[in-house]
Amino acid sequence: MTVTIKDVAREAGVATSTVSRTLKDSPLISENTKVKVRQAMQKLGYTPNFAAQNLANKSTQTIGVILPVGTMGNPAQNPLFLEMIQEIGVVCNEQKYMISLATGKTMAELKDSVRLMHQRKLVDGFILLYSEAKDPIRKFLHDEKIPYALLGKPDVYENETIYIDNDNRLSGKSATDCLIQHGHQRIGYVGLTPSQVVDKERYKGYSDALRDANLTVHPELYFETPDDFMAFQEFLEETKPTGLVVGDDRLALRVLQYLQLDQYKVPDDISLISFNNSVFATLSHPFLTTIDIHVQELARQAAALLIRQLHEPSALLPKMIVPHEVIERETVMRVRGE
Repeated sequence: MTVTIKDVAREAGVATSTVSRTLKDSPLISENTKVKVRQAMQKLGYTPNFAAQNLANKSTQTIGVILPVGTMGNPAQNPLFLEMIQEIGVVCNEQKYMISLATGKTMAELKDSVRLMHQRKLVDGFILLYSEAKDPIRKFLHDEKIPYALLGKPDVYENETIYIDNDNRLSGKSATDCLIQHGHQRIGYVGLTPSQVVDKERYKGYSDALRDANLTVHPELYFETPDDFMAFQEFLEETKPTGLVVGDDRLALRVLQYLQLDQYKVPDDISLISFNNSVFATLSHPFLTTIDIHVQELARQAAALLIRQLHEPSALLPKMIVPHEVIERETVMRVRGE
C-alpha cells in the first residue's frame, strides 16, 4: 500500500501539518522535530508527491527557459547558451526549482511550445535567453500576463519587464575605442542579424566612438546571405579597413576564416574585436580580443530576479545592468607606421 502523510504523522507522533511543514523545511518547525519526521519517512519508505503539492499550491516549482530560433546553427549546441542554462540551473537548484527548455526550429514552433507549457501549467514563469525586435513570444507572455525575465534589453514593454543586460551601446563603443586607440581609422562593423536588439545597440556604440573621433561610420555588414558576402567583399576592396568590430565570438571566427581565405592576415592586415569572451575566443589562432559580458552573472541574476518576482508578485519589476570589460588577446594590433 502507498504510504501517506498521515502514516508518517502517526509514526512520528506529530500532526499532519507538521509533516507538511517539514517537507517545506519551514522555520516554524524545530530541527529535532524535523529529524524525527524525516526518520519516520525513511522508515516507512515515504516518497513526497510533489506534483500533488504543487497542484495544491498552484505552483510547479519549474522555470521555462526559452532558447532563440537558430540563425547560426542549433542554439542548444552553442556553448554560450549552454553556459547560461547551467548557471540558471544552479540558482534554480538552490531555490528548489527545476528548469524546462522551450525550443523550436521556427518562431511558430517555439511559440507553440511556450503556449503549451503555459496552458498545461508545466512552468511558473519563463526566462528568455535572447531579445529580438517585434518578438511574438514576448508579446504572448506580456498579453497573457505570464511572469518572465529577459536576458537583453526589451524593444517594448520596458517598464513592465524584468530584464538583465549589459550596456550594449557602451560595450560597442568600448570595442571600437579599443581599435581607435591602436591607431585604426577605417573600421567596419559586422553584425549578427538585423532583428537582434543587442546588435542594434552595439552598432550605435560603434557609431558613437567613430563620430567622437571624427572618423567615418560605415553601414552595418552581415554574414547571412550571398548578397551579404558580396557586400562584405566590396567593403574590403573599396574601404580597405584596418579594423572590424564583430557581433560575437562565433561570428568572429567565421569572419576570420573568410579573411584568411581571401589572403588577409589577422591582425597584420585587419584587426578584429568581438563580444562575449566565450569558449570560441580561444578555439583557434590567433586568439580573439573580445568584450567579456559576464554571461554567468547575467544568467544567475535572471533566475534570481524571476524567482523573487514569483514569490512577491506585487513587487516592482527590477532591471539590472552588468558591467563589461575588454579582454585583449591576439587579434588587435597597432596600425603599422602610426
